[in-house]
Amino acid sequence: MHGCDGTRRPQNSSGPRPAFGPVLRSFAFWTYTLGFAAAMGTFFVFFSTAPRVLIGRAGYSQLGFSLAFATVALVMIATTRLARPFIARWGTAGSLARGMAMLLLGAAMLVVAQVFATPSFATVVLPMWVMAVGIVLAGSVTANGALEAFGDTAGTAVALYFCVQSLIVGIAGTAFIVLLDGNTAWPLAGYATVLAATTLCALRRLLQR
Repeated sequence: MHGCDGTRRPQNSSGPRPAFGPVLRSFAFWTYTLGFAAAMGTFFVFFSTAPRVLIGRAGYSQLGFSLAFATVALVMIATTRLARPFIARWGTAGSLARGMAMLLLGAAMLVVAQVFATPSFATVVLPMWVMAVGIVLAGSVTANGALEAFGDTAGTAVALYFCVQSLIVGIAGTAFIVLLDGNTAWPLAGYATVLAATTLCALRRLLQR
């Protein structure tokens, strides 16, 4: 049907629908998105519980806590600058696996410290340094791994990538903080352990395909 200006109106003016199906059916998308959620959620849980642990239990002042927290950011910055050649050598899957391994190592250190020691810089912040390295290693490659196959629908895939990982972090991270004692390192250790282990299992299955 012609409009008043003589041009033909499209019969369907809604435009192409976002291709959610192929993205959500991709096992690689879920594996790497879960890895990103493991990394970012670990930082989220640390950010949410560290004030109560370090200020409330370890007796840090607000300034002391800010300085301790800043050291984690410095480790992440240094790792970002130094790890590039290693990430290039290990590749996407290898870097994700090593990142998850660092999360598990940091979580194990937290568990040992939680059982046998009192909260301090050495028992809370130093394990987080190890986990910070894992966060950078994973976060550097997960987007490529999750979105590599969706060049034609990149916008949709990116939106789903951030939406899904935000839901995982928000729901799972909050659950660990609420169900475990938020005044301790247990939520951080629990979240990192469960999410990193699940990611490694998914990655192994992906590589076997």
